[in-house]
Amino acid sequence: MSTANTLNTITLCLLASLPFGLFAQTMVNQKPTARETRIEHLDNRVNSQASDSAPVRYGDRVYFTSSRKRSGDEKPTSRIYSFTSGKKAMPVAGLNPKRKSQNVGQVAFMPDARRMYFTICKDETQENCSIYYRDRTFDGDWSVAKRMPDFINQRGTTTTMPAVGWDEEQKKFVLFFVSDRPGGMGGMDIWCSPITWDGKYETPYPLPVNTKQDDVTPFFHRASQTLYFSTDGRGGAGRFDIFVAEKKGDMWARPYSLGRPYNTSYDDLYFTIHDASQMAYLTSDRPGSMCGNSAEGQACYDLYQINQKVPKLRIRPFEPENYEARITKRTK
Repeated sequence: MSTANTLNTITLCLLASLPFGLFAQTMVNQKPTARETRIEHLDNRVNSQASDSAPVRYGDRVYFTSSRKRSGDEKPTSRIYSFTSGKKAMPVAGLNPKRKSQNVGQVAFMPDARRMYFTICKDETQENCSIYYRDRTFDGDWSVAKRMPDFINQRGTTTTMPAVGWDEEQKKFVLFFVSDRPGGMGGMDIWCSPITWDGKYETPYPLPVNTKQDDVTPFFHRASQTLYFSTDGRGGAGRFDIFVAEKKGDMWARPYSLGRPYNTSYDDLYFTIHDASQMAYLTSDRPGSMCGNSAEGQACYDLYQINQKVPKLRIRPFEPENYEARITKRTK
């Protein structure tokens, strides 16, 4: 499968963000064993014969993106769905566009859920994507969708996969996203834009954890100041593997693989964990997928839920050789 087709599929199907507090804070060199971790392939109340991906949980509800057909023989397009435990997934009213040609998904929330970010792609090529947002209204509904400014959605490039995190060093919320714009390492790169106290977005800059290949699906854990992302540029068990990088002040630790059973010899992406429920979620095309309607040459993803004992993360001493680089901000 070509890189272009895979990235198009990821953008379509992963149209997404918080690990357990203890998950990232345990300072020992030990990973959870397969016996301690139960990865559940969600059943047909959630997964479908089309791609289902990009899970993010807020409260008791999981939001995700699905390209399943909705009626008749219409061409599949990505839409935002949600479910609660034991219930059938349904499209989210008021969040999906009326235009059938638009692909929408990748939900990310501000912690208070007063703002939602998501991606809209204009056509089936998935090469013209932009990040939009909606604000919560006084009556509890969502406002009309608004496109992020051009310095976030750079013209002529794709901007996708939003995530929100809190940066302790800057004392600001940060919007993470993925883009193929110039100025990165190459391919798809992870960028971020700090958000000021009055809600303005600062000039985006690429993270030093990027490779010359593709770095996608960022997720930032507030308590541990840790970035989870998937990449095909650092080796590993499969094409896209989940990696972890700790942020210490203005330095980023050298990323390392989350390892098995999270990573397989297949694509493993969009790793997120919900603190309150101690449930984790990921997207994968590992064997056993329910997918049957993916286009030729494209991967087809399902959602997985992880119920586990608190795993122990490898946190290395703060020594220069363990760290990639200082953050380099771009000036206007």
